[in-house]
Amino acid sequence: MAELDKFDYRLLELLQENSRLTGSALADRVGLSSAACLRRVQRLRETGVIERDVAVVSPKVFGKKMMVIVLLTMERDRPDRYILMRDAFAKMPEVVQCHHVTGAHDFVLRIQVSDMEEYSAFVERVFHEPYIKRYESLAVLGSLK
Repeated sequence: MAELDKFDYRLLELLQENSRLTGSALADRVGLSSAACLRRVQRLRETGVIERDVAVVSPKVFGKKMMVIVLLTMERDRPDRYILMRDAFAKMPEVVQCHHVTGAHDFVLRIQVSDMEEYSAFVERVFHEPYIKRYESLAVLGSLK
């Protein structure tokens, strides 16, 4: 991994907010020339500091207005199921983020659905397996960041 200085960190902060900023816009905010900013951004991409650029599309475009955060706990005597669950979650269109975590829960999922009826059908289809100990659903009221 590349060594980063204060300019690199500032560029990364700005690009996380908007990866489409021009070299000129970056230069105005970072205090380097446009060419220097673009060279640094290219280096950050080539060295893997910036893993990828993505488009954040409003879920409403697809009619998915409801977001639910799920805290999922697996049965401890079935470690083979962790891999199967990760693979299964990766294929489910409703699961837009999946994190395998430490602590009281095993997975944190971000589920995007159109309404509570669709979420209920998802729960019935996915969370009623014997190797799932429990799950907790947190309906998102709004997002700040």
